[in-house]
Amino acid sequence: MSSKLTEPTRVIIPVSKAIERTTNWRNFLKKNLEEQESWKIPKAVYISKEDILDLAAACHADKSIAGVRAYFSLTVPEEEKFRNEIKFVMVLVREEEGMPAGKDVIYLPGGSSDDDSSVYDFTRPCPDFCDTTSPLFNGDQ
Repeated sequence: MSSKLTEPTRVIIPVSKAIERTTNWRNFLKKNLEEQESWKIPKAVYISKEDILDLAAACHADKSIAGVRAYFSLTVPEEEKFRNEIKFVMVLVREEEGMPAGKDVIYLPGGSSDDDSSVYDFTRPCPDFCDTTSPLFNGDQ
């Protein structure tokens, strides 16, 4: 099955455009957070090479897998401000008739319980794990 879902999405943009977009993101969130909480603004997510290769292997093992989707998540309810950690959880995405954005594969084949999960949580979020010298982090050129 060939669809827009399986087309490559890699677009290389100029560094200045990347800085502009990441600055727009931080400014957008700052407007919606109290000043004392601005340190919690999610800026990036680090994913190790090994984890990327593992996901790629899962994609290659099942020809119906079209890609991967990442969701922002919080480790605890929002009210617990100082214990909270912003994370990415990632799922494989399968092509599905009638679903142009694909279908999340949240269970292992044949599984249906929480223990049969196909949801990956192996990211290190920034602000906790950041390159603070990067212009994508701080907006400086």
